[in-house]
Amino acid sequence: MDALVSRTIDQSALRSHPWTNMVDDKNSIYMDFKKQPKLIRTILEDLIPYKKWPFVEQFYQLIEWINSPSSLLESNDCVFNPIEDNTDHQYAYAKKCSGRLMILFRDIPENCQPKSTDWLLDNLLTIISTIKPGFKAGAIGLSQSPTCYLALGDKPDTGGMGLQITLTFLAYGKNERRCYENMHEVLSIAHSALERINKKIKSGEVDALYGA
Repeated sequence: MDALVSRTIDQSALRSHPWTNMVDDKNSIYMDFKKQPKLIRTILEDLIPYKKWPFVEQFYQLIEWINSPSSLLESNDCVFNPIEDNTDHQYAYAKKCSGRLMILFRDIPENCQPKSTDWLLDNLLTIISTIKPGFKAGAIGLSQSPTCYLALGDKPDTGGMGLQITLTFLAYGKNERRCYENMHEVLSIAHSALERINKKIKSGEVDALYGA
């Protein structure tokens, strides 16, 4: 599957972790799914209207796993955008849908180390691009966003400034059903890639960047 990467850091909006609420929706507030996993299937309002489609179950399973005790990563934000006309000319399909998942190292200081965040981005790019290379009805875009990690301080000179990784999920098809079937495949690939990343972290690849 195609893996797309933006090396330009999105400076349009400084995020925080944890965040309080969304500027355009005061009812959307940060939930720590590590502590409250049962909320995943009830509070993600973007997914609720589409629960009849199998891709939603795949999305739930991905978010549940990445916030589970077996993962060394966690999520910070999740969005799903339903079917729309496709304007991405490199994909010859009439319709598309998209989603987003923002992730970070559970070891918070790691997110403030450029070597570590670059390692995460580069390894995701490599792994995703090697999974099902014949699948051309979807893609995953990767980018980095500046983030203030409040646990480490809330000022630029307190050590809490770092990055998080955004995975943008793109799925295409000739109609709604095909789009959502292909989104299921995209999310399955993302889940597989993140599990491989998790194994690499556990095996010490990030620590090895610093000679540990």
